[in-house]
Amino acid sequence: MKNNNLLIKEYFSNNFVIDRNIFVISQDDKYTDNFSNQWKDFNYVQVDSFNKTKISEDYLRELLFDDLNQLKNKNILEIGCGAGRFTEHIVKHSNLCVSIDLSKSIYYNVSKDTKNLILIKSDFLKLKVKKKFDIVICRGVLQHTPDPDKSILKLFDFIDEEGLIFFDYYKKPKIGFLHPKYIFWRPFIRAFFNYNSFKFFLDKNINTLMKVKYFFRKIFFNSFFISDCLIPIWDFREKNYKIDKNLFTQWTILDTLDGIFAKYDFPKSNKELISLININNFKVLKNNSNKNYFCVKKFN
Repeated sequence: MKNNNLLIKEYFSNNFVIDRNIFVISQDDKYTDNFSNQWKDFNYVQVDSFNKTKISEDYLRELLFDDLNQLKNKNILEIGCGAGRFTEHIVKHSNLCVSIDLSKSIYYNVSKDTKNLILIKSDFLKLKVKKKFDIVICRGVLQHTPDPDKSILKLFDFIDEEGLIFFDYYKKPKIGFLHPKYIFWRPFIRAFFNYNSFKFFLDKNINTLMKVKYFFRKIFFNSFFISDCLIPIWDFREKNYKIDKNLFTQWTILDTLDGIFAKYDFPKSNKELISLININNFKVLKNNSNKNYFCVKKFN
């Protein structure tokens, strides 16, 4: 494989500086301070090689519509890599993986020393692409950008007519922004806590909060919706995995901090996303309407 300095110039026309073997366009973290803090505090909670599960690998497989083999020998762009929960699986299959993240979490990427990986710290909207990728993967990112529609459409800059894009998007609740998370809990908690003070509160009280939440869930006929409305704790719910109590607790705190302190949080319905793609003359190949997973491409 070519030297990374040559490869980066082959794919992008941007000017980069190199910091700890990471190609950097900007050290300005903008709206990602929350994510930088999360990955500093929970950098390996979701990384399979550290938590000894296959949770992230299975999430990636699900996003790829149960076909990890389509990554084989491909050149992949991963947008929003963080500490590498998906990166470590992408590099096993791909010819080249270029992973980008705006937050400082990229410095903790578990696969940073892998030969077929290039890491870029930047807002992906700033990338000026010269050579197209075979596949773009973007999970858990787009709803947290200032202009999600612009961010979704930017993904198509990185592929040609043969390329594929796999992305997900947080699904809008049935009651939309009237959901207590948006109309009450996010503004209320952010008015009285910052990230660090709320993390301290959760560290001290998470077990009690979970007991109260489970109580509400039980009395309201096992309703996740009602218990989520009443207690703003987003607990790990993957029943197919047996994880220890500490990992469950840390994962729950991480997801709760993400739900409350992400600067931007713009969920969309499946229909809204399909409409956006169609009116811009792109093609939906596959769509999981329950989880808002998409495989899309340009029209030939």
